[in-house]
Amino acid sequence: MRKILILTLFLIFCHTQTALSQNEIKIEKPENSRLTKVLNNSELIGENKDNYLSVRIYAIDNGSTSAGYASCEVSHNLLIAVSEFDEEPNQNLFEIGTFYNPKFVKWTNKEENEKEFEIEYGPNSKRQTIKLKINIEELKIEK
Repeated sequence: MRKILILTLFLIFCHTQTALSQNEIKIEKPENSRLTKVLNNSELIGENKDNYLSVRIYAIDNGSTSAGYASCEVSHNLLIAVSEFDEEPNQNLFEIGTFYNPKFVKWTNKEENEKEFEIEYGPNSKRQTIKLKINIEELKIEK
């Protein structure tokens, strides 16, 4: 009976400590202007997750008139985030560009430790396709 009482008191103490320690909520404003721009101007255009590797493709605009056309259209860079699945995963981020009107097309190869995909870009009358291959260490253009 004494063991049950001690265990109950211990659990109540642990729960009280946990509840009280969560009262400090901090609000901060990061000073990284590039991070602020990326988070406000990016769009997820492709994603592939499996048991080993996760790949997310984001398009981030380069600002008004960056496409070089009089119509104020923008060009985009692609940010490609890659991560292994683990308790402390290896992660990387790659940036490639510039692209005018990029669109994710498809995943063409889904190996365990490497992903391959196609991106279409350019004006509607002259669309081009590029094939990219990524693993945790590198992003490369496939020919």
